[in-house]
Amino acid sequence: MDLKEITIRANGKWYFGEAEMFRRPILNILATNIDRDEEGKFFIKIGDDINPITVEDAPFLATGIMENEDHTFTLVFHDLQEMPLNKRMKLTLKDDVPYIDFRWKADTRLSRGVYWKLSDWFEFAGAEIFINPPEGKKAGQE
Repeated sequence: MDLKEITIRANGKWYFGEAEMFRRPILNILATNIDRDEEGKFFIKIGDDINPITVEDAPFLATGIMENEDHTFTLVFHDLQEMPLNKRMKLTLKDDVPYIDFRWKADTRLSRGVYWKLSDWFEFAGAEIFINPPEGKKAGQE
């Protein structure tokens, strides 16, 4: 497979040529192997193979949020990666589109639903917006 034809479109969907890639376990393997060079260009490195990819906006898209048994929260991405919400993080707005940092600065676009769910935890500091999630309950706490 020539990965050079892979594009992550602005809507977060992955394409191989003109065909949408919809098998999430495969997307997960590819997404967990995305890296970036010093010029900011993205590529997928699996073993010794390094293949550039086209990223129209951001390489990651947060599409869901789940509450864990300990009442902490985890973001779920389109490619099935997960990110625990266990610390305060900066929200970046680009043309009114919300992003957070996952691996690199503003590399994860938030879906509208995720953005609105996270808005309960917004903390404003001057012109900056932070997401400050609850810590959850420790075992034995009521």
